[in-house]
Amino acid sequence: MTAEEFRQAGLLLFGPERGWQSRFADALGTDRASISRYLSGTVPIPGPVLAAVQSWLRAFIGSA
Repeated sequence: MTAEEFRQAGLLLFGPERGWQSRFADALGTDRASISRYLSGTVPIPGPVLAAVQSWLRAFIGSA
């Protein structure tokens, strides 16, 4: 998953309203600064984070 795909997943799952990165971080059990680093591409997105997001996307899209 690229940084842009990660951003799109966060927006889909947590909405475009202000604070979505904080909600994303809370759900992942991390801090907003980590989310910002993943989104900027300065830090690779860890495997467990990717697995969680992919699982949520499958559940979200499957329920649509």
